[in-house]
Amino acid sequence: MQLIVTSRSLQHVKRAKQGPLTPIEMPDFVAAELGLKGLSFNSGALRGLSITQLEAIRDRADRARCPVLSVTQDNALDFVADPPAAIDRVTKLGLAASKIGAPAVAVEVADFPADMAERAAANVKRALVAIERFDAHLLLRPGEGFLSDAQRIADFIKRIGGFRIGSMPSFERAAASGDVLGALRKLAPYAQALEASVKSLPKSGAHTAWPLAECLEAVIGVGYENPVAIDYLGKVDPVGAIERARDIFLGLIDAEEPV
Repeated sequence: MQLIVTSRSLQHVKRAKQGPLTPIEMPDFVAAELGLKGLSFNSGALRGLSITQLEAIRDRADRARCPVLSVTQDNALDFVADPPAAIDRVTKLGLAASKIGAPAVAVEVADFPADMAERAAANVKRALVAIERFDAHLLLRPGEGFLSDAQRIADFIKRIGGFRIGSMPSFERAAASGDVLGALRKLAPYAQALEASVKSLPKSGAHTAWPLAECLEAVIGVGYENPVAIDYLGKVDPVGAIERARDIFLGLIDAEEPV
């Protein structure tokens, strides 16, 4: 199990004489300063970058031994009301993922009526076919409304079918369901990546929004072995919170590794 971090976790990093971290600086910072082994890039961090710049990030990540493992769309895509736009966006994300070296694209499907599930699944499948040429997997993030329920997401993934479709659950979304551990357990078998959402995490005191250790233990308990991305949701310098979350998660991950 590989412990990584999302690019949006790093947007409020404070540096004495420099501005915010740029995308190309992130792999070195993650590896050298945080001791983590990879990145999940949110689409907003890559907005406006050329193919040459994306390839430069991939090269920097390779040198830092901090690979980019997924590209995540920031806002939901509507596969019912505007499927051409949603499919086009997934295709562009697939291209970006191929240039930055990421094997997966993660998106949230905008809410739709229950009787539109078949149509939504068919259009997501079209998007999946569109990115196959990039050798990318398509991961569905829990959303609002119909796909806020873990079992419905699992059934939706089955409806789409194929080995390149999976889920990207998050602690935050699982907590919003009212059964954080149950939701994570239901989605973990379909998950190829996981967002370990972190809010305020002081030096002394527990993470009160949801139980971090128990959340990771829940997915480990059902056999999850794929990347875990620390996703810091706060608006202040994230380094301390990320480091504390890292130590919690590494303690659990190391305990599961064979001797």
